[in-house]
Amino acid sequence: MKTTVVNINRLTLAAAMAEMGYLLVALVCILCISTALSAAEIDWTKVETKTIKTFYPGVASWDFMREQDHGTGAAPVKTMKKGCVDCHVGENDAYDIKADEIISGAHQMSKSKTPLEPEPIAGAKGFIEVKAQVAYDAEQIHIRFQWAGSGASVADPALAANEQIDRISVQFANKIQSFNNYGCYITCHNDQEGMPDDRGGKTKLYTYYSRGKDGLQAKDKLDGYKANGQFIDLWEAGFVGKEVKAEDMYILEDRIEDNNDLTATGSFENGVYTVVISRKLASGDAGDIALADGAAFTIGIAIHDNKNSGRKHYTSFPHAVGLGAAAEINAQKF
Repeated sequence: MKTTVVNINRLTLAAAMAEMGYLLVALVCILCISTALSAAEIDWTKVETKTIKTFYPGVASWDFMREQDHGTGAAPVKTMKKGCVDCHVGENDAYDIKADEIISGAHQMSKSKTPLEPEPIAGAKGFIEVKAQVAYDAEQIHIRFQWAGSGASVADPALAANEQIDRISVQFANKIQSFNNYGCYITCHNDQEGMPDDRGGKTKLYTYYSRGKDGLQAKDKLDGYKANGQFIDLWEAGFVGKEVKAEDMYILEDRIEDNNDLTATGSFENGVYTVVISRKLASGDAGDIALADGAAFTIGIAIHDNKNSGRKHYTSFPHAVGLGAAAEINAQKF
């Protein structure tokens, strides 16, 4: 009888140990489940808001900024001794940009006296203010934008067929000093689609340093830029009806579609768009800029509204975002 009892106890002990093993595995699995904060869980009333002015630039480009048509602004850009805000933003955030005149076709270039907007948009305003908020945790970053708009592509989803959806685009980088100074203007050029030197090649955005005196830089040089993080990440979120669609791209020698690591939510209520774009801080994707707590990065934003596409948009100067680092836009960590 004693032998039988011992065998039963051994079986019971083995079963108990097996059950404990299952419980341990289950506990490990629970702990491994991501605790990342979703955009819907964020209390945005606790997140600092920065108002960013976007303005209508007409056909202003990287080429324009460095030439005599930019007037006295050309020299400091050509030598890269001053950034946009050094000359165009004064006390109390006053902007020295004649955006209302540009969009109406009234403002002329300094030397050639040609309109900075050859195709005026009647009745449109020159500025759109965008409210920006940034939140993050150990895994994810969430950027929230709000701006007044027409609601055109909410009312008419078919506008998506002609790339005329109302949308916000965000360029950002953390290893390019010229982007810190000039923002998205380092990706905008006269030979692009819809610009003054457009020759029908459907050229998209590209960084100025991806070109040399003989044209496109060699592949190994471009690969080096990408490997070193010297490219520009590009996020877009646009409205197709009530649906918000996100696109993930990057800019180097071209505007290049990337693995879509983004999620986006949004709404259009009382004439105001609200969009939240989310992504992992470090997605592991070679076409994504990796972000980290304790560091800053620079963004430039653009708004397309009311059936306008291509170059007919509003742009911002560059703004620094700090993730636990001092910056113009201070992100809230949860």
